[in-house]
Amino acid sequence: MGERHGRFVEWTDGTVIAMPQPTIQELQVRWFLRTVFEVYLEQSGGGRAMGDPFTMKTGVDLPARQPDVFVILPERLHMLHEREFAGAAHLVIEITTAGYEERDTYEKFHEYEQGGVDEYWILDLQRREPLFYVRGEDGLFHARPPIDGVYTSHVLPKLHIPVNLLWQEKLPEVIEIVQMVENMLKEQP
Repeated sequence: MGERHGRFVEWTDGTVIAMPQPTIQELQVRWFLRTVFEVYLEQSGGGRAMGDPFTMKTGVDLPARQPDVFVILPERLHMLHEREFAGAAHLVIEITTAGYEERDTYEKFHEYEQGGVDEYWILDLQRREPLFYVRGEDGLFHARPPIDGVYTSHVLPKLHIPVNLLWQEKLPEVIEIVQMVENMLKEQP
């Protein structure tokens, strides 16, 4: 995605698709999740949290994408280059845009599955519907629903996100995020 003359566009398979600018809520959720991941990774062994407009190219025959948020653990950091991540992130999050939901739930779903992404979250902020998928031994994504309203990441096993937190108008501040992550990491396995 890039901005040209006040419009955001996405280039897919040789076609330019005009996209609406992200909403304040979308930007806040991106910031919140990236901050959670950065704190988690810093305190648990490393890695990087990246996001739009940085590009991820999962395969030679697959389109380059700019996920809203993605996580790279240390064993794949060697694929991180100056202008793109040349590989599959461990965890990818897309926040759906009204009218473009099919891109995230179908097109990107299959591309990320084919490309080797380990965990994929699709967040529909308007409908307050989260979808979580984890790559199985068969190489396919399988649904991984929250339990009692809390989603536990497969890739980051001590990361527990109360799903309703994502829909709040006011998300936690940095100090609250640090405390939240510290508490998660103190929990017994």
